[in-house]
Amino acid sequence: MTDIVLSIGPRQLFAVLSMPAMRDSRAPPVLIPNTGTEHRVGPNRLHVQMCRALASAGIPALRIDLSGFGDSPAGGVLDSTRDLQEAIDELRKRGHGERVFGVGLCSGAHDIHQLARSDERVIGAAFIDGYAYPTPLFRLNYAWQRLSDPLRMLRNLGRRLHDSSDEKDDFDPDEAEYLRQPSGADMSRDLQLFMRRQMALMFVYTGQVQSSYNYRGQLLDAFGELRAYDRLTLHYLIHADHTFSRTDMRSQMIATLVQWLKSSSGAAPGQALAQLS
Repeated sequence: MTDIVLSIGPRQLFAVLSMPAMRDSRAPPVLIPNTGTEHRVGPNRLHVQMCRALASAGIPALRIDLSGFGDSPAGGVLDSTRDLQEAIDELRKRGHGERVFGVGLCSGAHDIHQLARSDERVIGAAFIDGYAYPTPLFRLNYAWQRLSDPLRMLRNLGRRLHDSSDEKDDFDPDEAEYLRQPSGADMSRDLQLFMRRQMALMFVYTGQVQSSYNYRGQLLDAFGELRAYDRLTLHYLIHADHTFSRTDMRSQMIATLVQWLKSSSGAAPGQALAQLS
């Protein structure tokens, strides 16, 4: 396995391509964008470990600093889709073909989703703690969690009282593009588009995002059309936190990702890949 430093596109985006010693010809390369304001290494070096594990499994993997993040300069309007498309172009120039898989955590999941909507070269995507939509059971679980923890209720009440007495700052979460998610109707249309294209899809949710996703089948209850889709993999890692700070959970996440990518890239459309764990 070798790490190769790249300068991508006219904005000279900084990226590192982990190349396997022996390439699996069936496996397209993998793109991993930033998570939030973290640079390309990812939280707790998650992206570095992912890329090197993928390379060890024969899959090229590129971790990239998008415009204005990490070691990539800022220039013009920030556009993650444009940046990632230029990364695909660079991989094609290097002889890795035009088909790619995308993997994103949190805001990275948003970036991969937006890329997949507009670029058919994305044939598979893994979304880790990405978009989440409430369901009746989610709301019931959420209410029960709050009622069964009186200390949490007191802390929240104290926080609201404190916040109401403070001056409000100028931060508007609606101005942060990576915090937005499509409406339920738009998400359903996007999922139907992905399914028509026979994309391999993996959704992973951790136990730390229970304020937005709090039981295993929530995604399937929110979007019933996914139940019949045989290229879906869904994992609920209740013991993992959002940044995979625990070594064992980080290792489990990486092993799950490698297995999914190898299965998905080697399987013909229609082969059953659905998992729920």
